[in-house]
Amino acid sequence: MLDAEDVEKVESPESIPLEEVFEPPAARPPAARESTDDLVRVLRKVREDVGQICELSSEEEKVVEAFSLALLRLMRPLARAIPVDPSALPRELGEIERANIIPKGDLIVLYSDGRMESIDLGDEKNRDLLVGVVRNVLPKFNGLVTERRARLEKRMDFLAAITKELQNIAEAFSSAIG
Repeated sequence: MLDAEDVEKVESPESIPLEEVFEPPAARPPAARESTDDLVRVLRKVREDVGQICELSSEEEKVVEAFSLALLRLMRPLARAIPVDPSALPRELGEIERANIIPKGDLIVLYSDGRMESIDLGDEKNRDLLVGVVRNVLPKFNGLVTERRARLEKRMDFLAAITKELQNIAEAFSSAIG
């Protein structure tokens, strides 16, 4: 501990000339000036990168929201859920037996121990998971669309053929009666 006599010996910050606290730029060696300039350049680059991160985060939020709305609109008429391969999911999630994505953009996970969890893929902390799930699900989604189109075409072919015959019969019948 300092006693009163020691405290009197310590100079107050105001009494120390600035020249003794900071070396003037000319007195600093050139390497020190360059390293300071380098640090300032690095910090400016960091500031630019932080600004870009903010912009990208804002854009990502908008894209994820638009994606979720589009998925909802497209999935609803096709399927209540699309299966996701458990092997496509990160191991950190645990031992997964089954997983499905539902139209509102949630991942429904059934764990091997019987627990079930709903994970909001739109949540910022789940964006990498969203990308992995979408990569796994898009080929299956494409298959659903192709299957739906094929069913519609088959029904249309059937109904068109039957309608033509019914029209022929109706025409023949009206001619016979009329």
